[in-house]
Amino acid sequence: MTFKGSPLRKELAANAVARQSTLLGPRAERNRHAPATAPSPLGALRGPGGRNLRVAILSDFIRVPYANGAVFQTRFLYRQLRANGHEVALVAASDPAASGDELAPGTVALPSLPLRSYPGLRLPLPPAPWELRLREWDYDLVFAQSNSLLMLFGVWLREMNGTPLLCVNTTHLRAAYDVLLPPSLAKWELAHAAFRLALEPFERFYVSVYNASDGLVVLSEGLREYWRSRGVEVPIHVIPRAVQAEFFDPPCTDDPYPELLGPELSKGRGRRLICAGRHVREKAQDRVIRIFARHVMPNEPGATLTMVGEGPDTDYYKRLAGECGAEERVFFTGEVPFSEMPAWYTNADVLVHASLSETYGNVLGEALWCGCPVVAFADGMGASAQVLSGVNGLLFPAGETPAEMQEGDEAMGSALVGLLRDSQMRTRFRESGVRISRARTSPRAVEQRIASAFLDARERALRLGKAARKSSAARWLTTAKLFGPWWLLHLAISAAGCMRPATPRHGPVAHPKIWR
Repeated sequence: MTFKGSPLRKELAANAVARQSTLLGPRAERNRHAPATAPSPLGALRGPGGRNLRVAILSDFIRVPYANGAVFQTRFLYRQLRANGHEVALVAASDPAASGDELAPGTVALPSLPLRSYPGLRLPLPPAPWELRLREWDYDLVFAQSNSLLMLFGVWLREMNGTPLLCVNTTHLRAAYDVLLPPSLAKWELAHAAFRLALEPFERFYVSVYNASDGLVVLSEGLREYWRSRGVEVPIHVIPRAVQAEFFDPPCTDDPYPELLGPELSKGRGRRLICAGRHVREKAQDRVIRIFARHVMPNEPGATLTMVGEGPDTDYYKRLAGECGAEERVFFTGEVPFSEMPAWYTNADVLVHASLSETYGNVLGEALWCGCPVVAFADGMGASAQVLSGVNGLLFPAGETPAEMQEGDEAMGSALVGLLRDSQMRTRFRESGVRISRARTSPRAVEQRIASAFLDARERALRLGKAARKSSAARWLTTAKLFGPWWLLHLAISAAGCMRPATPRHGPVAHPKIWR
């Protein structure tokens, strides 16, 4: 199959299989065999004089408003640092919907604006000038777990105090902008071309921010190559997201499917496909529904597709299932509490994933941890970083042109039918998925990589020297230089979010708190 399109995507897809061998590299094997009683990597870190660290985590989420990979990783890091005695401040966008018990100790709430097209996400704004007393922002390290311009606050502390700064990138801008476009504009290639053109200076701006830090954390080798090709010069650390073992390790006995599917479909235990994630256009769950309706359902009449999650496009997906004649085989759960997700993965036969915008895809790691094979498109990033085709799942070229995409859909559909019929292959994929996940995404393995990145950032900051003491005028100039663009761009993004109608949430869901 030819693979047309952007040279970068061609290169990423071509290198995906070669890079996958790193999943079973020596470091992962060492972590897998490390004794359970080994000292915590984060616990071994110390500040000046041997004291515990003071760390600021910059986050776009002040609480867990919905199942989101970035905020769950923030939760993991916050809890691990606190468990090892370190002092943690969570600097995040304020959220009027947050209740008092949702706010973690040490939370600093910044002014914020809503992003209407993305309910639950708010855009942080710079703190007020009278809150910028440097002595009150004295940290040993700033970890910018943010894709918004909140990371400029870390750059400000780097320039004013010399505080080591680690930035995190979890969004592939060229794949994720689609969430801002209303359906009427999303149909026009001219609109997409205009947005992609507008992204170029925005992307260069991100590169300048990352190069002002002491290191960049990304989630896959593909994303590291992407930012290197864009001009990022600081060290780039590839750190996968940890699976939250406290939720995913206990044995899962309850099967949630019979209640959803009904007695008729549950009676014969027909084959179960699952597609999990927030229902937004850039995740391409509509493509999964079409593949199921056109290529799986006609050949496996007892098969079902369960769409776990919720979002702005949920109603559209339900209509699409009806239009495809699959409304009796496609089921929607609504948003599921995070603690209940293991039951859905464990009792499914295959997770299907069509998104090309994921820089990681937590649902992939969680499914593999639970022994659920994954069938996905090779994206050169999140899926390609986690799925070893033929070992713990299957990967297929996504295609660029309509003809290529149709060919990719047919290939994926045919493979799904074959996998659903081959219990031995599914068992082999399950066993490999569990083994590889335990080696690569266990909390201890990820903690080790984070601790190494912390040390690298601190050593780099020390090597480059402390920030020089600035005059009052110089401090105001630095603040204006960094916070002015922050204000303007977040105002513009918030306004652009009004292009797409807001979708109300269908009621609260009990997700874990950041701090417990």
